[in-house]
Amino acid sequence: MADATIALLSNWDTWGVFGVLTLVNLVVLLYRTQYGARIRPLVGRFLRRVSGRPDLGWLDWRPLLVVAAVWFGGFSAYGILSGQYGCQPVVLSDALGVLDSGRAFWAGGNPFAAVPYCGGTLGVPYGLAAVLLDALGSLGGLTGICIVWGAVVLSILPLTWVTGGGDRRYITVYVATTILFVPLVTSEFGGATNAIVPMTLLLALYLAERREVVAAAVGGFLSTARFPSLFPVLAMNGSVRRRRLWGFVAAAGTFGGATALSYAVWGSGFLNSVFVGQIARRSYSLNVYGIFLFHNALPSTLGVEAVQAALMLAVVVAVFVGVRSPVRAVAITIVGVALITPFLSYNFLVWLLPVALVGARARWWLWGVATVGALDFNLGLITWASGQGVVWPAEAMDVVLTALLLGLFVDLWRGELAARRDPNATVTTA
Repeated sequence: MADATIALLSNWDTWGVFGVLTLVNLVVLLYRTQYGARIRPLVGRFLRRVSGRPDLGWLDWRPLLVVAAVWFGGFSAYGILSGQYGCQPVVLSDALGVLDSGRAFWAGGNPFAAVPYCGGTLGVPYGLAAVLLDALGSLGGLTGICIVWGAVVLSILPLTWVTGGGDRRYITVYVATTILFVPLVTSEFGGATNAIVPMTLLLALYLAERREVVAAAVGGFLSTARFPSLFPVLAMNGSVRRRRLWGFVAAAGTFGGATALSYAVWGSGFLNSVFVGQIARRSYSLNVYGIFLFHNALPSTLGVEAVQAALMLAVVVAVFVGVRSPVRAVAITIVGVALITPFLSYNFLVWLLPVALVGARARWWLWGVATVGALDFNLGLITWASGQGVVWPAEAMDVVLTALLLGLFVDLWRGELAARRDPNATVTTA
């Protein structure tokens, strides 16, 4: 355990980025609290040197987008040029996998099951919307794949801006500096493809302010990429009092229609890769299910999936009926997904980014989830559990991460109840 820890800590660039951004994100949080009184003058002087102003009045999402694009582009170029995104003897290359899926689509093959890959085959667990993006990107090879999914990743910043309301500038800075954004989506290419979930939810929230049914239909179709994103899209329609049922039907109908079309064209291989295989997946989990998985105590049975489905349905119904804010409806439901799923991947934590829109308290919880989740995966799971067979640190962090998610879930509900009692109240963090 000690040798592996020393080896990991010697990777100073990775941990340096992790540490710096965690600290910067903490400063962003403290800046808005009474505890940040001492750092506000320092931040003001720094901003004055950068922009000539002691505040963020000059900043919008564009400079942040440029920085994120350079970061993502640099990592993508390294992955392509170094061969990291090519055929690997042991580790599956997600970038190459989605490229081969896109090529299979154009060739008239099955882009979900038995996709030709490095002399063998693989299954692609991402639905129709994702495969269409893969097909578009595959026209440009690995570079095209990185451009298409990079656009999905980078869209999170302008979408956060347009859904952030009067506090959009601060919220966008928070999202841009959290380790759930660029560091997560560049640590593995799977993080970039999972960015379609927050993109879907943010886009649905933006469109819902204009055309509710269109928002639901768009959200339903994009949810075919990662089917858990359908749950918050369905739940948020309950907050649209005028056309809530029409929105629900539009989201479910669009998702169901795209799924039925995919099944008609590609058959059971599509269902097995996109739904059955993912629902029953037991690789690891960063919530308390991970403890059972370490000890082979969580069987992949119909009973487990039935309980999971019942709990998720209960969350969707409760939010649809009881939550009046679309933003809070999305946040509560996606946190519920993270709590209920027996496979909470590190890449899935990017799904939680829309929670930042809810308020200051939610952003504090999210900072804790990001920090513990990164440590759990990179240190507890990869270094100690997988490398040395020492599982108790990962188990302990699984418990802590679940406690943070549960605290966030409860706090979001409390915020909804407080908003009902006093619609004009604002939530602040002490």
